[in-house]
Amino acid sequence: MGPAAVSTACLQPASVARLPALPLVAVPPIIWFAAGAVAVAVAAVHWLRGRRFARRGPIPAPPPPPRPVDTPIELGRAARAAANRAIVAAIGEELAILSSGIEGRAHLLIEAAPERRALPAAAEGMLKAVQRLRTLHRKIVAFSSERGPSPGCTELGDVAKRLADDLQELQFGIELHWQPPSSLPSIAVASPVVADILVFLSVAMLRTEPGATRLTLVGERSFEPGAEASVTLELSLEWASEQAVPTPDVDQQPIDFEAAANLVRAQGGTIELTHAPGRIVRALVTLPAMERPAAAAPSTAADEAQAPPPPSRPAATEPSSPPPPIHGFGGALLLEPDPTLRAMVARELKATGRAVFACADSASARAFLETTPERFELLVVDHPRRLIGQEALAGAVRAVAPDLKIFVLDTATADLAAFPTVHALPKPFGVPELREALALALAAR
Repeated sequence: MGPAAVSTACLQPASVARLPALPLVAVPPIIWFAAGAVAVAVAAVHWLRGRRFARRGPIPAPPPPPRPVDTPIELGRAARAAANRAIVAAIGEELAILSSGIEGRAHLLIEAAPERRALPAAAEGMLKAVQRLRTLHRKIVAFSSERGPSPGCTELGDVAKRLADDLQELQFGIELHWQPPSSLPSIAVASPVVADILVFLSVAMLRTEPGATRLTLVGERSFEPGAEASVTLELSLEWASEQAVPTPDVDQQPIDFEAAANLVRAQGGTIELTHAPGRIVRALVTLPAMERPAAAAPSTAADEAQAPPPPSRPAATEPSSPPPPIHGFGGALLLEPDPTLRAMVARELKATGRAVFACADSASARAFLETTPERFELLVVDHPRRLIGQEALAGAVRAVAPDLKIFVLDTATADLAAFPTVHALPKPFGVPELREALALALAAR
C-alpha cells in the first residue's frame, strides 16, 4: 500500500473504510442530452393529454353581457310600430264611418221606392258592397289592435250557418260543406270572434288557391293528457275535380290570415296554415273549450223530506204608473262631425217623433245644452272621448243635465260609468241596427 492510500484510510471512519471502493464510469454527454429530451417529451405529452380530457367535459358558457334596455334602436322600432298601428286604426275608423253612411243612403233609396219593381238595382248593389266594406273593417281592426281574450259560449253549428251566409254575401261563388260531429263541446270564445276567424281564414284560403271549389269545415275535440280542454277546427279548400290549375305558392300571407291569427292568439289558441299549390289549402285552429259542469247527484226521498219548504210568494200588487219623463220636450241633441252619418242618425231620430238638434262640433252642442237643458231627453255623441276628462261637453252634462241619457256611436268604455244611462252602437252599423238601438235607448228609464 502506498503512502497516498494509507493517509486516506486514516482520515475516514472505520465503517466507511470497510466498504469496497466503487469504480467510477464516465457517462458520455450525448446520453445526458437524450435523457433530458425524453423527460421534456414525456412532460409535454402528459400536459397535452390533460388539456384534451378537460375539453371533453362540459365547458360552461360565459354569461352573456347585460343587454341594454331601451336602446335608441329599440325605441325607434317601438315608436314606428305604434305609429303604424295608429295609422291603421285611423283608417279603420274612417272606413267604419264611410260604410255606415253608404248603407244609410242605400236604405234611403230603397225606402223611397214606391214598390218593389221600382226599386233601384244600384241600391241593392250598394248594400252588398257595404257588406264587403264591413268585413274589411273587421279585418283592419283585428290586424291593428292588440285585443285581449273575448270569453263566451259558442256552438260550432251556429257559426257554420253564419259562415255559409257570409260567403254568399261576399259573392265568392262557393258553398260550405259542414260535417257536424256527434259530440262537440262549446267553444269558450264569443260567437262574433269565432265567426270572424272562420270568415277571415276562408277568404285567405280562397285568395291563396283561386279556382278551388270545395270548402269543408270539420270540428273535433282535442284530447291531450294534462292539457286544458280545447276544440280543433279544420278548414280545407280543395279542387272538386282532378283538373286543377297549379298556382304559385304565396310567400306573403294576406291581411285576412294575419287578422285571423291575431284573433286566435288573443284567445290563447293556435293556428296553422299549410298549402300544396294546385291541390289543397288547410287551416287548423285550436280554441279553448267550455268545461262541462259536473252532473248533480240525484236526490233521494230522504233529501226531499228534509228539504225546507219553498218560500211563499208575495202577494201580487198592481203595477205602478211609470214616472213622468224628466225632459218634457223629448228633444235629442246630436253631435256627429261626419255630415252623411249625421243626416242618417237625425233622420232616424225624427222618425221617432223627437226634435233633433244636430251639431258638428262640441262647442255648439255645449251651447245648446247649457241654454235649455230641460229640452233634451237624449244626447248622441260620435265618440266616448266627448264625455271623458276635461271636455267642455262632459262638464256641461255633469253640471246641468246629470240624468241625461247618453247614446254613443262607438264602443262604450269604462270611463262612462259615471253617467246613469249609457247606450252604445259601434260603427259600422246599418239602419236596422240603428233603429233597434235607438228604440232601446229611448224606452229606457
